[in-house]
Amino acid sequence: MKSVFVVLMTATIVAAGAQAGLAASHRVDPVCTISPNPAAVGATYVVSASGIPTGTAINLWVTDPSGATTGSPLGSTPDGTFGMNESSASAGLWTYAFSGPVKQHTDVYASCSVAAS
Repeated sequence: MKSVFVVLMTATIVAAGAQAGLAASHRVDPVCTISPNPAAVGATYVVSASGIPTGTAINLWVTDPSGATTGSPLGSTPDGTFGMNESSASAGLWTYAFSGPVKQHTDVYASCSVAAS
């Protein structure tokens, strides 16, 4: 009876470890995309992010062609995605970065850029 218990416990531990490894191997790295890209100045384009952490505050940082950066809180996401309509006020490279707090610092989860002309 004792050996059956040991075999069952070993099988349970191995199965749990396999499931944890499978879940970890299917983790999705955050991705940011902009469509269409390039875009005309003043035209609307869609900035999308996926794979963003859930249940934590997310911020959007926009850097314009002059290098000035502004931030906006987006809140949290239940499914790890954000999508928003944006437009560029001037020609040049505009960069969008999604970030959030991690312990004592802020991590940028995903960023992407659009060329406006």
